Amino acid sequence: MDRMQVGRVPLVGRQADLDALRGEVAAVAETGRAVVVSGDAGMGKTRLLRDFAAELQARDSPRAPVVLRGACVDSGSGPAPLTAVTDLVRGLVDAIGADAVRAAAGPGADALGVLVPTLADGTADSERLADVVVELFSELARTRQLVIIVEDLHWADGTTCEIVSRLVRRTAALPLFVLLTYRTDDVGRRHPLRPVLAELERSRLLAHRPLARLSPVEVGALANAVSGETLAAGVLHDIAARSDGIPFYVEELASFSDERLPTSLRDVLLLRYERMDAATRRFTRILATGGVEVAHPVLRAVFDGDEDSLESAVRAAVDAQIVVIRDDAYAFRHALMQEAVYDELLPTERTRLHTAYAVALEALPPTPRVLADIAHHWRAAHVPGRALAAAVAAQAAASGASAWTTAAETGERALELWDVVPDPEQVSGVPRAEVLRRTAAALVSANRLERAVEFARDAVDMWPADDPIGKAAMLGELATTEFQSGASDGMSSIARALDLLGDDPRHDVQRAGLLVTSARVQMMSGDQRVGREIALVALATAESAAADGDPVAAELVAHAMLIAATCGTSGGDPRAVEDFEKARPYAEGFVRAMMRYFINYSNSLMLVGRYDDAVAVAREGMDYARTHRSDRGAQVMVEANAIEALMYAGRLTAAAERGAGLLPLIEASLYSAFLRERLLCLALWCGRLDEAEEALSGAREELGAFGAYEFQTRLGMAYDLGLLALEHGDPHRALEHASAALKTAGSAALALPLAAIAARAAAVLRERGDDVDIEPYRELVERWRGWEITPLWAAVFAAELGEGSWGAATSGVGPAYVRAYARVRYAEELLAAGDRAAARDAFAGAAVYADELGAEGLAERARERMTDAGLSGTPSASVLTSREEQVLELVAEGLSNGEIAARLYISAKTVSVHVSAVLRKLDVPSRTAAAAAYRRGAA
Repeated sequence: MDRMQVGRVPLVGRQADLDALRGEVAAVAETGRAVVVSGDAGMGKTRLLRDFAAELQARDSPRAPVVLRGACVDSGSGPAPLTAVTDLVRGLVDAIGADAVRAAAGPGADALGVLVPTLADGTADSERLADVVVELFSELARTRQLVIIVEDLHWADGTTCEIVSRLVRRTAALPLFVLLTYRTDDVGRRHPLRPVLAELERSRLLAHRPLARLSPVEVGALANAVSGETLAAGVLHDIAARSDGIPFYVEELASFSDERLPTSLRDVLLLRYERMDAATRRFTRILATGGVEVAHPVLRAVFDGDEDSLESAVRAAVDAQIVVIRDDAYAFRHALMQEAVYDELLPTERTRLHTAYAVALEALPPTPRVLADIAHHWRAAHVPGRALAAAVAAQAAASGASAWTTAAETGERALELWDVVPDPEQVSGVPRAEVLRRTAAALVSANRLERAVEFARDAVDMWPADDPIGKAAMLGELATTEFQSGASDGMSSIARALDLLGDDPRHDVQRAGLLVTSARVQMMSGDQRVGREIALVALATAESAAADGDPVAAELVAHAMLIAATCGTSGGDPRAVEDFEKARPYAEGFVRAMMRYFINYSNSLMLVGRYDDAVAVAREGMDYARTHRSDRGAQVMVEANAIEALMYAGRLTAAAERGAGLLPLIEASLYSAFLRERLLCLALWCGRLDEAEEALSGAREELGAFGAYEFQTRLGMAYDLGLLALEHGDPHRALEHASAALKTAGSAALALPLAAIAARAAAVLRERGDDVDIEPYRELVERWRGWEITPLWAAVFAAELGEGSWGAATSGVGPAYVRAYARVRYAEELLAAGDRAAARDAFAGAAVYADELGAEGLAERARERMTDAGLSGTPSASVLTSREEQVLELVAEGLSNGEIAARLYISAKTVSVHVSAVLRKLDVPSRTAAAAAYRRGAA
């Protein structure tokens, strides 16, 4: 029977899926799209993507997309590190050239040398690899249509998952198309990919397209196409029953439909294998031992035979449609075939072939993947000594390539082998404590913090007694991990490390590093006084070491100065904010120190009420982060500071727009916890209680996971919860949340808002006849009396308790929202006093001011009070803000929202909000009516 080649059969039963992908890529505009295609093994994921990619690449147009494809690979004992990412970057080099790739990657280009050595001109900062890769593709997506395809995510290592996740998030802001696949039968409940996909789908960033099994009619169409003739109904029925609608099995069964069909799926997979001659079967077993795909030089070194024998076997395997040739490598047509053939190996054959592969791979350049494969083959060959040495080398290489999950897994495998290898330290070249240290560090970078603490503590316990300096360094790493995980504040570990170092000046750099870590812990925990004291000691120690030209010490000088300035400002000395400019020259040249400068300086400016200056510093930091490719966490934090400063400055709408654009781009972390908390506060200030309630669960969840010791976010959340409790009429609960201000040294900008919450709750409770002790909060306000922002908050505190007029709180340095709230309360005060004329003017002014800020709830409250008191009168254009008047004028000209947005340099969404406000305030039903009202007023 002259059957059709399987690779040439039409794509059956997948037209709807192909059309859906066409529609998704066609919809890419200012924002992108991301799709994940899933299905059991053999469902045709690769074939669908191959046809889709070929169609895109065949477009004859200057705007044809750049299509990049990468596939994750299983090394046999786990994911081969960064294979898909390497494929993508190499494909990009092929598409646009190495120079263009380096230019797009910017200062981080050398990190790409871990993946493609020709891209590195110098020493690579491999820790930034994920950031550089994401920024590289993001930068290119701004200027050209980019399609990124990553297959077989079920075999992805952690860094690949992180990069893919972040690229999917970037589709919320960039015209990027990301297409992914994974095997559903390989992603169980505990698989690390599952929560990543769930979070992306929950965020509505990823469309999921599961492939359905073929219907009986589709099975018949595919089987007939494969066989090259119309098969009998009974045969088709038998194929449909045995294949269960899985295309790969349909193809295999149809290829042998004139023979007796096998009863098991394993036998289906081996149909082709069993029909080949002995030499070809031996070749496929050799190939299967190497994995799904093996490069020719490696397989040639393992193959026991001459070149002619190898060529004959390859041709026969290709003709039998078991093997395909990909560039200079041989691969099984499907991973299922590789698995089935591998199961055919005899135990002795496996040992021999794994040994041969390990030896062959040892002759290649030691890339992370090669070393991981060597470790796998020695382990599978049951040679524990060689496996241990290879695992230790593979761990070091994986860490150097930022393949953190691979580094952690190979480290754990090395430790499993430790006790079965005689003299393991000599075999591996490192002590067990060092392997524990490296594994703990990899687990930290892979965000598996609780397990990292266990390994770090074991490393400390096992550290050689004759190396106190190394043990001190390990204790410093343990302290940081304990703090990050929430296991403790890490101070006990730092104290132990400092004791080990003593006063020897030769260890000043290490001592300064420990002191900087200690100061940072105190700063984030809220003890600013102690944090500043430690930072100043760290500064003196680092300056002593930096005098000898040590670059590590020089950067520590900058960090110590920045922490001292931050703690000084937060801890009660507004003048300390000026110390940031003194620190900047020392931070120049160090990306991490400069980002700390922008983050802490903008935050400190907010603490002293200089909100516009804070916006400017944060924006400079955002530009610096993009230019210098800083790590993503620092980028997010400085952008979040810009949002917070906009909130305080009274630009709530701009803050909301920036926050809505930023939040989808970041994964769960301490940084996203901070941002979610600020956006929760923003929703409350805008008067959007439903939106605040919706944001609350996400903020709580992330703060619980990442913010155990981060006092700023915790106090911010206490304020939000207190305000929300008051809005729901629960002053007791509000007072409970406000008590957080009494439990920490805190800072004025965080403690004073909570004191105001306490005063408001106390006033309500006193009206009910409850006895509330407000004096601790009064003392709190007095403690911060010298601060520039205190007069405003003190006036609010007094007015809430009925001890002063709200008029005193309508001006002063502090968040604009607080002044807007005070204006509404002052108008209510005037109304209660019987001064209706003054109350009317105050209510009208408060409504306009709240509208200008974007505090919709306050504006609505002011107008409702006016209406209830019979003060509202006839609405007029006088209640419009200046921006709303501009929008109304352009509406009267007949401009659309998009045209108005372009004219005023704002978003169309913001224009829509302003138009709705204009219609509401003028009490008119349409834009036409608003335009007519405007023309009447102008006349």
